[in-house]
Amino acid sequence: MIISKMMKRFTAVLLFNACACWALFAQVSEGDRHYAMRAEGAQGRRARAEHIDAAIAAFAKGSDLESQWKLLRAYRYKGAYVASTSEQKKQVYGAAKVAGEKAIAAAYKAIGVKPTAPEKEVANAARAVPGSAEVFLWDAINWGEWALAYGKLAAARQGAADRIRRQATIALLVDPKLEGGTPARVLGRLHDQTPRIPFITGWASSKEAVRFLNESLRIDPRNKLTIVFLAEAMVANDSKTKPQAIKMLRDAIAAPNDPEYIVEWTAATDDARALLKELER
Repeated sequence: MIISKMMKRFTAVLLFNACACWALFAQVSEGDRHYAMRAEGAQGRRARAEHIDAAIAAFAKGSDLESQWKLLRAYRYKGAYVASTSEQKKQVYGAAKVAGEKAIAAAYKAIGVKPTAPEKEVANAARAVPGSAEVFLWDAINWGEWALAYGKLAAARQGAADRIRRQATIALLVDPKLEGGTPARVLGRLHDQTPRIPFITGWASSKEAVRFLNESLRIDPRNKLTIVFLAEAMVANDSKTKPQAIKMLRDAIAAPNDPEYIVEWTAATDDARALLKELER
């Protein structure tokens, strides 16, 4: 009889865990489905809110790292390609920051390392925990977008640049090829766009910007976002590279867009045209 009761309890626990796992799987799957449809009905670089809002709602229900990094990614998409005003972007990235704080805390708990640990120590631990590197990466990206929405100088004084640098560096150390070389692209863009403020962001370097962006481009040579960022950074670092930057931009504009990232690459193509026009003056 005792054995029978134990078996019943054991079975109940298994059923509870199975139901919880299935609910989590269903939430992530629902979010993935809507995220895959994020470009449906888009006009150029402007996407509709319907599917990305549904993806955000689905991912927000999960507490696992996969749900959380995908939530951060969805917020970035909404802020970049759905929000059309400064106030809308501030609202989206404000929510992304809150979600990022929760996700980062969960990542540190999962990898068993203190938030104050050196970047290499965090990265070494994160390699064994799927989803943790993505959390650091997308948190860095959203903080970068938040900084652009609120003003780079003000954001730098609030420590945004240092946070972006740390999170992106951790992601880079875990996997340089993550999201097609995105960690290096984030770091390159950070170095290029960060205001040089003595004793605060004195580490920002135009040479480092070019180095990181070239590193990212080697991983994904077709990525239009990286090409535009690199062309801009090259000219900022050395005006003699303008002819090379112009050729890069022309090639990017002429190249087809990746259907999987149609809105993102359409936006990058528009940015390439704008930068090309500026350089050709």
